[in-house]
Amino acid sequence: MSDVVQELYEKAETYSEKYSDQELYDYLLTLANKLEQAEMVRHHFGYFLMHAKAVCPYDARPRHFQEALDRAEKFLKQP
Repeated sequence: MSDVVQELYEKAETYSEKYSDQELYDYLLTLANKLEQAEMVRHHFGYFLMHAKAVCPYDARPRHFQEALDRAEKFLKQP
């Protein structure tokens, strides 16, 4: 996703120079910022999942906790 964010910053700069449209420039920067924040949240969620798995051994985990961890892992594996 970092490549997409970088590309948005570059396009914002290019279109700002080409069309002199401040509203488009601000929109693209806002979109890039939101993507960066989403990437950061996903990264932190991965660490949270890792620590949640480390806290409780596999055979001592309640079934609903293990199912939640499995769903979270599936979510993180999505592109």
